[in-house]
Amino acid sequence: MKPVYRLLAGLLLAGLLSASCESRSLWEGQYVGQPEQDPAGTVTLTLQAGGKGQWMAAQESTPLRWEERSGALWLHLKTGGVVVAKAIPSEKALVFELPGGFSLLLRRVSP
Repeated sequence: MKPVYRLLAGLLLAGLLSASCESRSLWEGQYVGQPEQDPAGTVTLTLQAGGKGQWMAAQESTPLRWEERSGALWLHLKTGGVVVAKAIPSEKALVFELPGGFSLLLRRVSP
């Protein structure tokens, strides 16, 4: 094989590998909702690449790590808590079951 073809084959292979590593998670984006117990309050969840994110409620912001486990979304809050959400793909939403029997529905507003 000529050196030029080897170089082109190597570049093509490198491009394919890098493109496969950049796949965006289906979870990434911004979600917004209102808790049942406080209709005036807004909750915003931002999920970023690399499993990082932000939870904002009552004008307080908490950094978090997130991961997918068994089809559910697990949020590991910096304060030490863990919150689990289930996806509702037809509504582009996440639902959280909170202590006290409350549910929180967050709808995706941006990719």
